[in-house]
Amino acid sequence: MDELRQHFGLLDPVGEAANMLDNLRMKPGNKISTYNVDFMCYASQLGWGNSVLCHRYYQGLPNRIQDPISTQEQGKPTSFQDMYALAMTINHRYWERDRECHRARQVEKEALESHSQKQGKASTSGSGTASQSKANPSPVASSTKNTSSKPSLSPAPKKQPNTLRVDLSSKLASNGKLTSDECKKRLENNLCLYCSAGDHKLDSCPKKQTTVSPKGRGASATADTQAAASEKPSEK
Repeated sequence: MDELRQHFGLLDPVGEAANMLDNLRMKPGNKISTYNVDFMCYASQLGWGNSVLCHRYYQGLPNRIQDPISTQEQGKPTSFQDMYALAMTINHRYWERDRECHRARQVEKEALESHSQKQGKASTSGSGTASQSKANPSPVASSTKNTSSKPSLSPAPKKQPNTLRVDLSSKLASNGKLTSDECKKRLENNLCLYCSAGDHKLDSCPKKQTTVSPKGRGASATADTQAAASEKPSEK
């Protein structure tokens, strides 16, 4: 046995244990039980005192445990046993709080997913109803739409009677000729025998050329003949 240790064992087991203990660190995600097993294994090979082991144990802890220990009102423990017990208590509280936060996050996630599913169903139902209403419009809406789309037909305006025609009925005798008084009046005042205007004569009357009724044509011809006959004595 001694020969095997001489050929295959460590040359300085105490020095090796001290080196391993100096470099031992608890990883943030690890449990403190793994760190405690390794620490006790190396410390059992050394004859270090209580205060030295307390200091080395504290140095190997992660910040999540070191911070609560260093903020204690009574200060950090000075013995290894007190440091060991306090570290175990803080680690237990840390993981308990971590489980509480995990459950709270899980509940919040499930509530958010449920709310999203309800909104999705509501939007799908709303779009389906809108599509159905577009495909099958109500009869009232269809009749209203058809009625409003038809242009309104207003009656055509009535043609106004032509008021520009010369009315000679009050100035003509029963035979269709100008009365003697009317003819005399127009001759004395140098008025047109057709329209009674004073700026032209019968032969240049602009209204004489307009279309009139047959009765009007006869009256106009009679007026022209009468006017010609009336103008002959004045020319002599």
